[in-house]
Amino acid sequence: MRGSVQRRIPEARWFLPLMAASGVTMSLTAPLEVLFVREFSHSSAYIGIFMLSASAGVIVVDLFGTRFVPGLDARAALTVGLFLFGAACIGMGLAPGGTLLMASRVLQGFGSGVVLGAGLQAAVRIRSGTVPADDNPPVASLLPADTELARSLARFNAAFLFGGAVGAPGGLLVAGIVDGRAGYQLALVATGLLALLVAAVLVAVLPSLAAPPGMPRPRLGLPRFDKTPGSGAALVLAMSGDFLRGGVLFTALPLAGAAREYSTITITAAIALMSGVEIVVLLVAYQLIRYVGVVAMLTTSLVLGTLCATLLAVTPGPTTYLVASALFGVSLAGATASLPVLVVSQVGDSSAGLAKFRISAGIGILGGSVGCAVLGTEIGIEEVFAVIAVALLGGAGLAHFVGRRLAAT
Repeated sequence: MRGSVQRRIPEARWFLPLMAASGVTMSLTAPLEVLFVREFSHSSAYIGIFMLSASAGVIVVDLFGTRFVPGLDARAALTVGLFLFGAACIGMGLAPGGTLLMASRVLQGFGSGVVLGAGLQAAVRIRSGTVPADDNPPVASLLPADTELARSLARFNAAFLFGGAVGAPGGLLVAGIVDGRAGYQLALVATGLLALLVAAVLVAVLPSLAAPPGMPRPRLGLPRFDKTPGSGAALVLAMSGDFLRGGVLFTALPLAGAAREYSTITITAAIALMSGVEIVVLLVAYQLIRYVGVVAMLTTSLVLGTLCATLLAVTPGPTTYLVASALFGVSLAGATASLPVLVVSQVGDSSAGLAKFRISAGIGILGGSVGCAVLGTEIGIEEVFAVIAVALLGGAGLAHFVGRRLAAT
């Protein structure tokens, strides 16, 4: 039958390099944004609103786009998302402050939300460079098994985050070369131009990645969370990965370095270590999941994150800062690899499951980035890492609970 035939997409070989380029683009300025806004104001309310603006944009896309983004051609959605992100970064770099700065920040969140959601959909659809040859295959044939899904997501995450590992230190290095606000602004404008370039290349070389047959037409609206046993706990757990990324990698680590008066090179090294170690672990994470299981991987990762946060809370010093950053990379990799697979296995249907995962992840990055930025200004950096430790320990307990429910079914 024609529905069982697969045809190779030659252009698919560009997918992972382009996702790496997108990772570079979207991570160039992420660790310096909390430092950039301090050039305008040291008010915790102002900093909190600035951090909230982008996270709110991501969540709006994730929440109201759950039934919209999965129905789009993933290539088109990625292109639009990168264009919005690039325009927003240029706007932030040129803004004198006030309304234009905040509006650009919200637009940056919209662009990020579209890219992240469409990237996960594209990773599942491209399936190592093949698409169904039949114009109307059964929907079930398009849904990968857990192992293939884990492999596809791991490759996407590894490529995207490898770019992030390269990009995150780059933005800080530019800010270190040019003193003051001008360095941050230069990094933001350069990031915006790079995003527009990547968008142009992406639309030129990637094949169409249309929604699978049977997927409802795109429309705005709130998601429907079916009462799948265990899905609620899994979606709560999905917040933990982006809580780690937004709270620790992009906010708490840069703030800790600034508060403890570490050099820009030390802060850059910490960000590079966390991101670089994450990439190395992600390359083998999906294989480890096959042997130890999704829940065991997630629980261990969150416990390790708890230990790292505790270490940073009670033991200051550059050496501890760098070692804990590297170990945080292991923790983040385990969460990044296991969470999408866990959510999809609980919610069912890869496209819907990934969309719901993005909602929870958006809430996680909101809580992480905004919470750590505000608390870091109000109560101190040691207390922030204590809060992070408590949150991750609670996530580990919830992961254990989910594992027991899975074992009982």
